[in-house]
Amino acid sequence: MKEGYILDSLKKLLTYVVMLPIYWISYIFPKDKNLWVFGAWFGEKYADNSKYLFEYVNKNHPEIKAIWLTHNQHTYNIIKKRGFKVYKIYSLKGLYYSSKAKVGIISTGLKDINMYLIGNMQIVQLWHGIPLKKIMFDDKITFKNISIYKKISFLIFPFVKKNYIYSDALLIATSKEVQKKISSAFRVPLENVKITGYPRNDSFFQKYDKKLELVTKLLYLKSQGKKLVIYMPTHREEGKLDINKLFFSNIENINKKMKELNCILLIKLHFYHINKSDLSKIPNLSNIITVNDDLIEQDIYNILKLTDMLITDYSSVYFDYLLLNKPIVFAPFDIKEYLKYDREFYYNYEDVTPGPKAKNWNEVLKYIKEAIETPEKYKKEREKIRSLFHKYQDGNSSKRVFDEIVKLIS
Repeated sequence: MKEGYILDSLKKLLTYVVMLPIYWISYIFPKDKNLWVFGAWFGEKYADNSKYLFEYVNKNHPEIKAIWLTHNQHTYNIIKKRGFKVYKIYSLKGLYYSSKAKVGIISTGLKDINMYLIGNMQIVQLWHGIPLKKIMFDDKITFKNISIYKKISFLIFPFVKKNYIYSDALLIATSKEVQKKISSAFRVPLENVKITGYPRNDSFFQKYDKKLELVTKLLYLKSQGKKLVIYMPTHREEGKLDINKLFFSNIENINKKMKELNCILLIKLHFYHINKSDLSKIPNLSNIITVNDDLIEQDIYNILKLTDMLITDYSSVYFDYLLLNKPIVFAPFDIKEYLKYDREFYYNYEDVTPGPKAKNWNEVLKYIKEAIETPEKYKKEREKIRSLFHKYQDGNSSKRVFDEIVKLIS
């Protein structure tokens, strides 16, 4: 383990040394204000806020040449099939457009695009969730152990520093409350963080993507009177901790209860865990669907609006789900351990989670039944929290983000 870490660090260091002159050369290339590059999730996925802004620009602003960058062949195929411009990050065209683009749009970090060719590029950090959990420099558990190696990298390699320090970037938020947290986490002035809403939430106000087989299947199940319940736990230690223990011991009983309640349970794991679970290998799960990236073309927002209820623990997805004003059941089974070893929260959990709190799966099942029978029970609480975290409750967030970018680079 230690030898592997040292080897990986040496490879990374060598890459940084080789790419350092490329970074400085990137400042020389003239930039095209009408050329924007997009990426998400370390260049691996076609999803999140970047995706929805990308599609908005493609459909509404032909004067902008919008290009998606990726490492992933499957991601490349999805975007190519949709008729949009996409290139591998280190392909010749990917390198060319990265060096010419005036705007770089990301939702995780600079590794979403090409972090070595960002000289004179206007970075737009859309991020990937309203923070319940402390993030970036506010996250003392994860960030307290920034290695000496990384600190030295900040001094020597400016592209590494810029992956953490977004002083020149445009950032976005969904409300004044969120603006304050983003400003604090990224150590940027409030005026750098524009209140626009999240582009991915525009999906709640758009038509279903009926080209997806799963959408067709879920619409059929709903027509048969079945309730769709989606379970979306957040990651544990960036994927290092086994997530299966949250449900494996009760999975057959959960399936049986779903059948009795005439429900379908959709299980969607976090990006860090989605390829590390053996859940789909358990047989006879008649009323449970494991949602992998292939079923949703890498984007859970393709189906989220279709569901009748959300179950989650500490995932920021519930803030988005408030825009639907549908029942949410909270499942903070391991909250003490989570707060101690994984992440601290910005808020008292009870104060910002408008729904019942289950201590185990038996209680989750009880609350699912209760939510089916009385879906309005926590409606006022949901509306109160929604107002705090969402200034806008419409489908125009992408437009507002676009307008802010144009204003900045004009």
